[in-house]
Amino acid sequence: MSDFVIETEQLNKSYKDKAALRGLDLRVPAGSIFGFLGRNGAGKTTTIKTLMGLLHADSGSARVFGIPVSDADGAVAIRRRIGFVTEDKELYPYMAVEEIIRFTRGFFPRVA
Repeated sequence: MSDFVIETEQLNKSYKDKAALRGLDLRVPAGSIFGFLGRNGAGKTTTIKTLMGLLHADSGSARVFGIPVSDADGAVAIRRRIGFVTEDKELYPYMAVEEIIRFTRGFFPRVA
């Protein structure tokens, strides 16, 4: 098992002709606290979504908890262990919080 909870090697992701990630090499040691800081468009959200398997890198590799993010089943296993709230997530204004929780609960696999 690796000493790193997140590992990327030469991770690249582009949108049309715009590079969002260019050769990202990242190692986050287990037990550490790590934050993403940068300007708008620097690739922070793209990196996080790629690490969760929500986006696919154009090239390079990434592992979270030793699991390759490119593997569909592995990406589900990764998402079961972490939480992520995207900036563009909107709540349903006509629902109470309890209703939203009940509604979205079915979208997330239960941990056995």
